[in-house]
Amino acid sequence: MIRKKAILYVRVSTDEQADKGFSLQHQEERLRKYCELQGIDVVGFYREDHSAKSFERPEFNKLLIRLKKEKRIADFLLFLKWDRFSRNAGDAYFMINCLNKLGIEPQAIEQPLDLDIPENKIMLAFYLAAPEVENDRRALNTIAGMRRAKKEGRWTGIAPFGYKNARDENNRPVVLQTEIAPIVKWIFEEISRCVYSADAIHKMAQTKGLKCSKGNYFLLIRNPFYCGRVFIAAYKDEEAVTVKGIHEPIVTEELFDDVQAIMIGKRRNWPAKQSGKDEFPLRGYLLCKKCGGKLTASASKGGSGGKYYYYHCTTQCGERFNSEEANILFAGELKKITINDPSKNFINSMLERFYSNGSRNSGDSIQKIKLEIQKNKDRISNARQLLLDGTLDGNDYKEIKDRYEPFVRDLEAKLGNLTQNDTDFDAMISYGSEFFGNLDQLYISGDLIIKQQIVSSMFPEKLIFENKSFRTFKANPLLTLICKPSKAFGVFENKKSRKNPALSNWAPPAGLEPATL
Repeated sequence: MIRKKAILYVRVSTDEQADKGFSLQHQEERLRKYCELQGIDVVGFYREDHSAKSFERPEFNKLLIRLKKEKRIADFLLFLKWDRFSRNAGDAYFMINCLNKLGIEPQAIEQPLDLDIPENKIMLAFYLAAPEVENDRRALNTIAGMRRAKKEGRWTGIAPFGYKNARDENNRPVVLQTEIAPIVKWIFEEISRCVYSADAIHKMAQTKGLKCSKGNYFLLIRNPFYCGRVFIAAYKDEEAVTVKGIHEPIVTEELFDDVQAIMIGKRRNWPAKQSGKDEFPLRGYLLCKKCGGKLTASASKGGSGGKYYYYHCTTQCGERFNSEEANILFAGELKKITINDPSKNFINSMLERFYSNGSRNSGDSIQKIKLEIQKNKDRISNARQLLLDGTLDGNDYKEIKDRYEPFVRDLEAKLGNLTQNDTDFDAMISYGSEFFGNLDQLYISGDLIIKQQIVSSMFPEKLIFENKSFRTFKANPLLTLICKPSKAFGVFENKKSRKNPALSNWAPPAGLEPATL
C-alpha cells in the first residue's frame, strides 16, 4: 500500500500567541502525532508568524513556489484548524482551488471536512467566516477605541517629531516633548519671519539635529498637533473635527495659523535663493562676457596671507575680475535708478485708490466675519446652557463644541490676517514711495538674501560685467515702466518724439542695458 504524503503548515500571529495561548510548537506536535497515527509521511514543514488576513505571507509563498516546481510532492497540506489556513473566506476559496489544481488537498485535522460532499461546504463556509467576522469585529472595536481616545484629546499613534510615546500613571498612552521640540518651534518661528524659504529652513534645521525627510518636514509644518490640536478624520456619517489635545503644545495657535497662511500663499514673502557667501551677492546672476557661460566665485590667498575675492568663469576663457570692485560698481548703478516727483505722486495716488477700495471691501468682510464668529459662539453658549439645564446630553454637547470651535478659530485667524493686511498696507504705501530713492542704500545695508532679492526681481536675466559697467539683455518690464515718463504725467506734449529726448533720471541709466539714447 502506498503511503500518503503531507506538508505541515503552522501559523500564529503575535497577538494570538499572547492573548489566546496559541503556540507553534503545540501545533507542530499535534500535526506530527496525527500523521504518525494515520500512517502519513511528512515531506515538508513550514512555520509562519504572520497575520492570516491575506495570503501575502513569506513562508506560504515559499510553499507555493515549491509545490509549483515539484509536482505531486505531497497529497495533503495539513494544519490544525481552518483559521490557521485563512481568516478571509474569499481568499480561502480561491487558494483551495489553486491547491486542488496542484494535486494538493488542504485539510484541518481538528475540523476535518470531505469537500467532495456538497453539504460539507456549508461547514467550510462557517469555519472560514467565523474568524473573518472576529477580525472585522476586532477592527471595528479598535477604530472605535482610537476615535474615542482622540475625542478625549489623546494621541493614539506614533508620536510626531518632537514628541515621544509614553504612559501616564493609569497606564494610558500619552506623548511627551523631546529634545527635538525646540528645533520644531524654531522652524515655525523662522517660517513666520518670511526671511528664508521653507526648503532653506529645512536644510538649516537638519544642521541643528532634525532628522526628517523633506516630505515628512512639510507634513510637520501642516500638523495642528504642534499647537495643541488633535485632528480626527471623517468616518462614516461623522464629520472631520479638530479637538483640543491633552498634550503640551510646542507652538501657539496664533503662530501655527500664521505659518499656515504663509504656506498657502495668503501672506507669503518670496525669499531669494540663498547661495554663496556675503562677499558674492551677484553669484548666480553673472554671465561671462567671453564665452557666455555662468560665472562662479571663490577666494584666493595673496602673498601677504590675505584673501582676495573674485568672480570668474569655469571654462578656459580666463575671465576673472575682483568681486569687491564689481559689487561697489553695481551699487553705484542702482543709485542712478530713481523716479521723478510726478511719477512718485502717480504711484501714491494709485496705491491709495486701491487701498481705499480694499479698505471698504475689507471692512465689509471684517464685519461679516465678526458676525459669523459671534453666531458660532452663541451656538456653543446655547448648548452649554442646555447642558446645565439637563436637557442636553454631555456627549451631544461635546460633539457640538468640537464641531463649532474649529470654525471659530479659523474665522478668528482670518480676521487677524485682514487686520494685519490693513496695517501692512499703510506701511507699504510709505515704503513704496521711497523705495527707488534709496535703492542703493537698501542694497548696501541688506544681508545676502536682501541683495539677491533685489537683483533677481529687477533683472530676471543674467548680467554681464564689462569695462567697469553692467549690462543685461532684459530688465524687469515693471522697472522700465516705473522709471519711464508717460503721457499721463503731462510731461511731454502729444507730438512726434525727438531723436534724443532728455529723459533725465526718469529712465534706467545708460550703464544698464537695454540702454536709452
